[in-house]
This record gives sequence, C-alpha cells and structure tokens, in this order.
Amino acid sequence: MDTIKTAALTFFAMVVCLILLLTPDSYRDQSLTGDAPPARQDLAATSQLQFAFQIERAQPAPKESKVVPPISQDKPESLTDSPTAAHWSLILYPELARIAELENQPAEAALGELLPMLASDDPVIRLAAIESLGDMTIAATLPVLSAALNDPNPQLRIAALEALADQDDDSVLASIEPYLFDQDREVRIATIEALADLESEAAVMALASLLSDGDAIIRHHTVNALGEIGGDNAISYLSGARYDPNETIRANAEAILLELGHQAGY
Repeated sequence: MDTIKTAALTFFAMVVCLILLLTPDSYRDQSLTGDAPPARQDLAATSQLQFAFQIERAQPAPKESKVVPPISQDKPESLTDSPTAAHWSLILYPELARIAELENQPAEAALGELLPMLASDDPVIRLAAIESLGDMTIAATLPVLSAALNDPNPQLRIAALEALADQDDDSVLASIEPYLFDQDREVRIATIEALADLESEAAVMALASLLSDGDAIIRHHTVNALGEIGGDNAISYLSGARYDPNETIRANAEAILLELGHQAGY
C-alpha cells in the first residue's frame, strides 16, 4: 500500500513539473498576440522598442536644410554682374531704372535728380547715384562727389574716390588726400590708387608720408603709386624704399627704379 502511495506521489510531482516547464512557452506565445500577463507584455514591449531603436539608428540622419542669409546692404554688391541680376535689381530698386534713363539726358538736368538720391537711406541707391555722377564730365559734379567721400559706408567712399579720379582734374587732390588716413584699409588703398590714376606730381609728397606706415600692404601700394607717377621727387622717395624692412617691398622698389631709369635713358 505504501508503495502505491509513493508511486502516486511521484507521478503527481512529475505532472506538476511538466506543467511548470510548459507554462513559460505558452506565455511567450501569448505575448505576441497581446494575451500574455502584464509582466510578460511589458517585457515584449521593451524588446520591440529596443528593436525599433536599432532600426532608427541604422537609418541615415536627415540632412539639415541650409538657411541662406539675407543680403546685407551694409556693403552693396554690384547690381549688373548678369542680365538676371540686373532684371531683379530693377524690380527691387525702381530708382535704378530712372538713373539709367538720366544717362540720356543733359548732365545738368540729371544732376538735379541725382542729388536727392545721394541722401537716400538705402546704400544701393546712393552707390548707383555716385557711379552715375562719375560718368559725367562737368565741373558741377566735383563738389558733389567730394561730399560723397563722407559717406558712412566704406564701399561708397571707395566709389566716390574712383569717380573723382575719373574726372582727371588735379583740383580734386585736396578732397582725396585726407582719405590716405581713413580708418578703413580698403579706403586707404583706393585713395592711393586714385592719386596714382591722376598721375599728379603734386600728390607725391602726400604719398611719400605713407612709406613709413606700419602697414606693409599700404607701403606696397604706395611704392607702386609713386612708380606710376614718376618724376624726380618720386624717384627720390623710391630710393629710400629700397631699405624698407619688408623684403618684397625692397625688391619692388628696386624693380620700379630700374624701369624708371630705363624710361629716362639712364
């Protein structure tokens, strides 16, 4: 009898073990359909999230769209580089069309309309007006262009310097020379080049004062300008430039003096 009880208990224990072993598999199957107990569903959801995260990381990140900055009017760009640019410029700035029309009118009449444009708040309009004035060859434009040298925008000061140099009139020297010491380096260089374009020996003394400037770029342009003007005074100052602390400037001065000597028949 004890043997039968022992055998029955053993068989019952084996059945319980089999049930316990089979239970996890059934729960795992049920988790795929959402019928698993809460604890098992949480584990399944966690696994799915991890898998999804791995897929997302494998995908390339979307390219960031580049934001094109607006065109700054602090330094207006050229408006006639291409027909398309010119077309849109006329739409954005209808005053430019009027300035173009003024080129076909008498200079005195055009000057009267251009003057108010020099007082515009828009530097693009002021720049176009200065360039149009530079194309005129009447004495009345000289004081107007000289006044434009005071524009707060460096690029417009440069345009006014170039326009004055195009007048080929030595009377503008007094207006131009002070800008050899402008706060903007590009304006200083434009002033040096404007004086060189005038090729007036009266500008040699003012240019020579820059041969001791602390900026080697300024000294380099000054040597070139003196070479373009030429004459005994320019040669005298160029001779001193042969001892400039900058090797390139020394070599340039030597080359210019040699060229000027050949031109003079030395």
